Amino acid sequence: MAEVYAEHLSKRYSNGVWGTRDVSLEARRGEVLVVLGPNGAGKTTTINILSTLIKPTGGLARVMGYDVYREYREIRRHIALMPQGGSINPSWTPLYAVKWYLVARGFSLSDAEREARRWLEEIGMWSLRDRSGYALSGGERRRVLLAMTLATGAEILFLDEPSVGLDVESKYVLWSAIRKYSAGRCVIYTTHEMKEVENIADKILIIDNGVSKGGGDFKKLIEEFPYKYKVVVRSGDVIAGNEHVKIKTGDFTRVYFKDRSEALDYLYTLRDFRDVSIREVDVEDVYLFTIKSGEVGL
Repeated sequence: MAEVYAEHLSKRYSNGVWGTRDVSLEARRGEVLVVLGPNGAGKTTTINILSTLIKPTGGLARVMGYDVYREYREIRRHIALMPQGGSINPSWTPLYAVKWYLVARGFSLSDAEREARRWLEEIGMWSLRDRSGYALSGGERRRVLLAMTLATGAEILFLDEPSVGLDVESKYVLWSAIRKYSAGRCVIYTTHEMKEVENIADKILIIDNGVSKGGGDFKKLIEEFPYKYKVVVRSGDVIAGNEHVKIKTGDFTRVYFKDRSEALDYLYTLRDFRDVSIREVDVEDVYLFTIKSGEVGL
């Protein structure tokens, strides 16, 4: 059985706004499930229900076999959460924050000190362990919060957009730490950044407007995608004819082809353009086809 399971999960807030309408998912031990979706899609609401912070309006959700509504106390013994937008108290040093958070969760002082060192080193913050939080950047505080979460060794880890505010190098450190942590554990990670999927995901779930739209093994999803190449054009008016599948995103239009030679033939027909390139399809194309299914041009 999946360590985290949800079926037709919904949440309607007291003001009448729906956080989620119909979300179903499964996440298993040893997997990183990345939940993708635009801002406001329902990713945070889903995480907050599964981590027992809010009660669902409808549907079913279980974590480690426990019901999120009736058995939340049991669930909290098995999980850790890094919330969206969270940060440490600026009066804390990194070492103080991680060590005493673990003690509060029931660790002995010696175990807390050991795990604090291990994970502060893992995310590159050990050299700053005694620096006041006031002297840390916002990104460094986020990394300390990640260390606090990872150091728990929780069987189920919920990470809600953990890379927000981090520079490029720090993101790679974060992804590496999470991949190491996920061995034998279950991680659910929300984002709207495609680069994160490529670096950490075993499976993806795409949510839009509070509804599960699709997902699965993301590499398999790319392999099974009906097109292999795309011509990406930045132009106001270069896409002629209706014989090709295309998606418009801002100033760019993606035109899809089953093979490279077909894409090259199309490229040579273009005249008025500023930027154009041929690329292999990737997870971003799977995502766009999924959330823009009603807007795909033919």
